Amino acid sequence: MTGWELGLPAGPLERALSRHESPAFAAAMQELRDEAAAALASPLRPVARNGGYYHSYFCPVDAAELIFEEDKPTQHACPVCGRVWSGPPFDDSWLWTANRRMAQRAYRLALLWRLEGNRAHLDAARRILTEYAAIYPDVHSPRNDPSVGKITYSALDESVWAIPIAWACHWIWPGVVHDRDLLRTRLLEPAAAHIESQRTPRIHNYENWLNAALATLGTALGDEALVRTVIDDTYGLTDQLARGVLDDGHWYEGASSYHYYTLGAVLYLAQAREGLPGDPVGNPTMRRMFEAPLRIAYPDDYVPAINDCWYHSRVTDEVGHGIPNGPGFYEIAAGTYGAPEFEAVLTRAYRSMPRSNVESLLYGPDEVSNEAAPPLVESNESASGFAVLRPQLPLGSQGELLLKYGPHGGGHGHADKLALSIYGGGRRWGADLGTPGYGIAINDSWYRHTLSHSTVLLEGEEQPPATGEALRYRPVGGNDFGIADAQVHWEQGPYAAAYARRVVLTRDGYFIVLTRVEAPVARRAHVVFHHEGEFAAWPDGDAGAADLPDNVSYAHLSDARGWPAEQGAAVRLDVPVDAESSVTLTAAFAPLSGARLLTARSPGNPASDLRCTLVSEVTGEAFWSAAVFVYGEDTEVVWQPPATDLPPGLVIRRGSAEERWAFTRDADAQFTYPVNG
Repeated sequence: MTGWELGLPAGPLERALSRHESPAFAAAMQELRDEAAAALASPLRPVARNGGYYHSYFCPVDAAELIFEEDKPTQHACPVCGRVWSGPPFDDSWLWTANRRMAQRAYRLALLWRLEGNRAHLDAARRILTEYAAIYPDVHSPRNDPSVGKITYSALDESVWAIPIAWACHWIWPGVVHDRDLLRTRLLEPAAAHIESQRTPRIHNYENWLNAALATLGTALGDEALVRTVIDDTYGLTDQLARGVLDDGHWYEGASSYHYYTLGAVLYLAQAREGLPGDPVGNPTMRRMFEAPLRIAYPDDYVPAINDCWYHSRVTDEVGHGIPNGPGFYEIAAGTYGAPEFEAVLTRAYRSMPRSNVESLLYGPDEVSNEAAPPLVESNESASGFAVLRPQLPLGSQGELLLKYGPHGGGHGHADKLALSIYGGGRRWGADLGTPGYGIAINDSWYRHTLSHSTVLLEGEEQPPATGEALRYRPVGGNDFGIADAQVHWEQGPYAAAYARRVVLTRDGYFIVLTRVEAPVARRAHVVFHHEGEFAAWPDGDAGAADLPDNVSYAHLSDARGWPAEQGAAVRLDVPVDAESSVTLTAAFAPLSGARLLTARSPGNPASDLRCTLVSEVTGEAFWSAAVFVYGEDTEVVWQPPATDLPPGLVIRRGSAEERWAFTRDADAQFTYPVNG
């Protein structure tokens, strides 16, 4: 069997061999050499036990990922509070990163050996791979859960680990003639058999990774029957793209991190099948998956942390774990499709970092363009339910408002229909917080709970899953004002037969939010807004007790106060723009019978970064809540007497300028938006 070859495509290595001495790829080559040096000096070795759950490697207090140190498998420090955690689950979770790091280093060591011929790199890659082969068949998960890993916690993790392992074997194959039987029979074949045995029939990011690993291992081992199964059968690649990617190009789970995570699996499958039957590069859905996140990204390239999305995900930096970084994704996109919007991501990224990722060497374009990026678009992603408006917030600075109204997103969805995310001044002022690790209590009690989002709650309870619909959308650009108008019906618990509608109207420098709530019986409703900054001026009147609902989510609010708001209420916030400057935000709430305005501080991400929280509280069966957010000094908001069953009109004064709004066709105002008909 020693003469037998692995069957992965030769194209990536051929491109790297043609480029590795080019100045355009010098940084990528140096990164490979640095990774190789780190691998040679590393104390990491394969361990014959099942690794732990990645999402438990987070500080239970601050929700921050712990610091991984290669030589400290039993000491795990929090980067925020400094506490060092030990024992379960942290020691086992440490193995998640250890195994991933060794697999990636074997991949890079093997590639560098093929490019430069240093025997030390071949020996180091061989050692990692043969040590895994020595233990792999005999390691078993202690859990009886469905779809488990052997070396890793889950079959998904096993797939993420197995793909670079297969490529590393492929590249060192010419130099390990005497180890080929070992690597094939005790590593590659058992890995393929185990992962195939753990498949779960569903449309999900998880299953895409199993498909990608099996396509990679199957191609390497010459098992075309296995490859055809994971591409063509039900729940294979073709089916996943057809049913899992929505018409607007977003992955159905509605989280940008999981969108890229799924796309990463699709790309690894494509790399294994380059030039072979089943290569998905020609499938237009794959290209649309590259395009979709760019339409909703904030002006600084962070992606909105909707649903279970990592808050730090950024198109020009890291977008998830176990996958390429953002520039790595768009190296592949630019090298494959050559589109200016993909190259523009690289142009922006490489202004602040070198072009050092391995994807540039293997799959990227020969050169990166210096052309200006296409302008940011305003878009209603109607299948996913993301309405994006881009006013200036404050004046002269790019802003973004995103209204979320679409499908729930399955197990990774958050119960936050009609949530509003706010970006301005170069910062995520009131953005969705996404999620920290799933293995800590605050993830469920705060980050996934409705209260952590700028939306509506009834009786202090979490919203049930639902799908809303858009009523009207109009961009800011080219119009007097932008519009995002959507509604949702619920059918469970205190939300049974309840209805909510949210209208976001914006001009440069400010926006108005109208929120309609209807229920069959009177409900205590909270219309919630979160915003970065510090309270600078309180509402008129005397503060009283907030009288918050008694549950674990409201327990995360601190310094909570209740203010009279029947005649309207306004607060001012001092909002940071950068390290040295800030802007004043006036948040004014319309008069509303029986209303109070609650003010509080609440966890950001990390939890120690506190935000300002504003809650319009009213008990009733049907009402309109109205609020306006105006950025800048010398501003004033004056509410008009409301007509029956309509939001009150208002006057917004900024310096000597005055703009009048009304919400009926018959009013005499500069800007009107009829909410009835």
